[in-house]
Amino acid sequence: MRLSTVICNYNTRDDLARCLESLERTSRDLPHEIIVVDNGSRDGSAAMVRERFPDVTLIDTGANLWYSGGNNRGIRVARGEYVLLLNPDTVIVESLARVVAYLDEQPGVGAVTAQERFADGRVIFTASRLAGYADFVLSYTLVGAILRGWRERRRRRMWYDGWGRDSTRPIEVAPGSFLMARRDILARIGGFDERLKLFFTDDDLCRRILATGAAIHYVADYWLVHDEHASIDQVPRLTQRVYFEDLLAYTRKYHGGPAAWLLAALLVPTRIGMALKRRMQR
Repeated sequence: MRLSTVICNYNTRDDLARCLESLERTSRDLPHEIIVVDNGSRDGSAAMVRERFPDVTLIDTGANLWYSGGNNRGIRVARGEYVLLLNPDTVIVESLARVVAYLDEQPGVGAVTAQERFADGRVIFTASRLAGYADFVLSYTLVGAILRGWRERRRRRMWYDGWGRDSTRPIEVAPGSFLMARRDILARIGGFDERLKLFFTDDDLCRRILATGAAIHYVADYWLVHDEHASIDQVPRLTQRVYFEDLLAYTRKYHGGPAAWLLAALLVPTRIGMALKRRMQR
């Protein structure tokens, strides 16, 4: 088996159906298995997969294991030489055999991502450098409003300012919406850290892939369509809470408890302001 595609789904039935249809159209030239992990969806996603896509391996968790837990369930049963982590709100346009061939030809590359586009053809500016502690303070607290110039310089650097996502190159963070990795590397690092539920999961995973000595590449001449945020936009209040929890968990893991405590304190005005904004919008 050359490739295992793992899709973690939560209440995105129609998007998932389109994604699976696109995979069936474009991957007939590749020994390939598709694994859908349904995180306790209430919209009939699991039933749809059973009825319309009988060749797909369905793992119905019966509960929300979040992005990290759901993907780990899929990774553990994957048999492919490579594992593609794919969002259900994507549409594959070209054969995945091209991305597999790229990894075959680049033994020092542990994972790749590809160019993502909106449905209207605009390129989505994915891929970044790893954020540092200063980036978190500047991006999410009032300190960034005071030191705006420093914040913007760091932000431009982190997002590879001047690179139009039109050339293939090494990167530090690949988006979890489309990330193809060698299965042996994912096994070596233990998959996703489930202390991070939904956010900073790709930052953490890529950081640990890079720590093995393997590179991560952005492949510009392969592209797919991505309808961003189809799942998380359903519950914005919960999403905001989980975002800050994951931010602090990631900070604690890589920068220590005192740094996480300080960031949590600096985040208080930000979180109060966001709560007030939500109330005013009701």
